[in-house]
Amino acid sequence: MTERGDGGWQTWGNPGGGPGGAPGGAPGGWQQGPPPHQPGWDGREPTQQFGAVPAGPPPALPQGAWNPAQGPAPWAPRPAPRSRRTPLLVGGAALLVLLLVGGGLFLLLRGDDLSYAGRAVAEPQRAIDDGEAALDAYVADRGGASGDDTGCWYRFLSADTSDVQDDLVCGPVLFVDGDPSATYLEFPLTPSGGGGDVTFDVATEPADPEPQPLADRELLTRPDGRTPPDGAGDLTAPEPRAADPGFTADGPFDDVQLEAPDGPATLSGASARVTVTGLGTADRVDTGDDARRPADGEVFRVFEYTLERGEGYADDAPLLSYTVDGRDEVPVDPSLVTPGASVQGLLSAPEDADVRLVVVDGENTQTLSLVDGTPGADNLQVTTRSNRTADPVGPQQIPGVISAPGRVTTPFTFTVTVQSASLSWFAGTNVTARPSAPDRAFLVIDTDLVADTFSAGEGPPQYFSLTLPDGTVVPAQDIVDDPALVATAFDVPADFTAGTITFGGVFTYPDGATVDFQPGTLSFPVTVPAG
Repeated sequence: MTERGDGGWQTWGNPGGGPGGAPGGAPGGWQQGPPPHQPGWDGREPTQQFGAVPAGPPPALPQGAWNPAQGPAPWAPRPAPRSRRTPLLVGGAALLVLLLVGGGLFLLLRGDDLSYAGRAVAEPQRAIDDGEAALDAYVADRGGASGDDTGCWYRFLSADTSDVQDDLVCGPVLFVDGDPSATYLEFPLTPSGGGGDVTFDVATEPADPEPQPLADRELLTRPDGRTPPDGAGDLTAPEPRAADPGFTADGPFDDVQLEAPDGPATLSGASARVTVTGLGTADRVDTGDDARRPADGEVFRVFEYTLERGEGYADDAPLLSYTVDGRDEVPVDPSLVTPGASVQGLLSAPEDADVRLVVVDGENTQTLSLVDGTPGADNLQVTTRSNRTADPVGPQQIPGVISAPGRVTTPFTFTVTVQSASLSWFAGTNVTARPSAPDRAFLVIDTDLVADTFSAGEGPPQYFSLTLPDGTVVPAQDIVDDPALVATAFDVPADFTAGTITFGGVFTYPDGATVDFQPGTLSFPVTVPAG
């Protein structure tokens, strides 16, 4: 509206009209219907649409009613303006579909139908359930780990088919020392025969026991729509399984550090010599499914020992075993018991238990500690000595008289030689006598008597005695049962190092001849290096 100069108001769009009316104006100053014809912008007359039906006069309305021709009703909501973005959104949706198809996510639009070699898969969830049951049993048997996200999936042959492969991809799972980036197993599927719908039987074990990384994630599917978790999910590799109490194993155990015993750790018998060369403990041994940790309250005792030939007086192989606190013997595989062998073993036992290697070698049973290498109290001590041979002893001469019934008594000068002296437990293959205790030994001497130029052979034991440094006199004994043979020996401490052999006296031989050296004697100092 514009203000008139006379102070009245002129209605905008009603030219020439006023309150009193104007030529061509409607009564009351309001024009109903279309406005008077005006030329178009291009100067052409508007044309009537072909086929249009001329509109009749509008129906009469009650006074004060809203006339649609007048525009929106007062306070009525204005229609929302049409968005100019609509064509862009439609185009974006079309582009998204193209991207989904091009990216392989077209699988999401395939629906729930699965096929195998063109045959529809019946009961697809049953194979999934069977696969997960097989997976659970397999993981439990290997001491592995699975989680809430663990499951099985079919795998499409490609992104543009509903045909699935002949296995289920199952995971994630982890085994001892497993790789978190390789956690999926493949369980083979066996399809049913015939030409109709197909069902599957699932193998009880995977085609390969070694888990693999998950490949072609976008090709995996299952009826409930679940998808595999990222990576290994929340899984961590499990600890090794606990060994049974008293568990034993044969080495080698390359991951266990062994140390040599502090003291002597050797035993020797008629056939074999055994030395403990390494001792240690371990929190676990081996890797993967073979890995084990000690039973509760126990430790792994790991040890190494060597086998060599013993004293040489027997040919039968010894019998070896392990014991804990003197009971529950665990035999060692006889195939491991050969001369020159090095054996590593393991035994699970309480930390404070006495663990021993037991060696039965002929008439002797000996032991070595598998905790610190200490020899058993009943072990033969002399057989483990490094030095057992006495230093050479020079010959000496002594006058003597030989007499016999019916013969002339004849004086001679005798040369007495101690040709050798050595310590031993086994004095010879034809010797059955043994020292009086495991901590004793025989000092065996080999002697020769020569009367002028005539050799009388081995001197009888009755001529000899041994005096120890503490004054103890040890008589000689013949340790051979055969009366035609002589073997002179003294029963001495196994750690013997020095003594004095005394020769003298009188003796009558079996043929009746008597040789008398009285009152003279000879003394032969004998020394054996310690150790």
